[in-house]
Amino acid sequence: MEMVKENLSTSVSSMTAMEEDEYTGPSARCVLFTMEDEIYGVHVKKIREVLRVGNIRKVEGADYHILGVINVRGVIVTVVDTRIIFGMPSKEVTDHSRIIIVELDDERTVGMLVDFVMEVKDIPENRFEALSATKENASRYIQSIAHFEDNVIILIEIDNLFS
Repeated sequence: MEMVKENLSTSVSSMTAMEEDEYTGPSARCVLFTMEDEIYGVHVKKIREVLRVGNIRKVEGADYHILGVINVRGVIVTVVDTRIIFGMPSKEVTDHSRIIIVELDDERTVGMLVDFVMEVKDIPENRFEALSATKENASRYIQSIAHFEDNVIILIEIDNLFS
């Protein structure tokens, strides 16, 4: 009986891996990044670019979650500490830290300081679980949660995050 359970478990694992590799249905292309031990995603259609952290100019009197501004090819972009927005303690910038430039609309962009940008990944839509506003502790910043390749990915709702 143990051998049957083990074989069944192995078959289910193999099927799940095969389904993820061979899935051809609708998917969401996301930039994946980390903060603390969590993996987050943002739809690539909202992202203009990802930059190394350079000189961020402080802005006197700005909200505590605003780190300052940067100049991106002649455009002044406000940079926010995404960790603070999500209730995490601020962290020193490292070689792995990045600023994700997101487009809110045609005229407004914001830079999100994150710990580490992992990769761009196509995640099958059937892997996402939508969060309803009635769920306890559901954040208005979180669009959905995806279970993909042995990871839990928190998909960020950029429009709500900066509204």
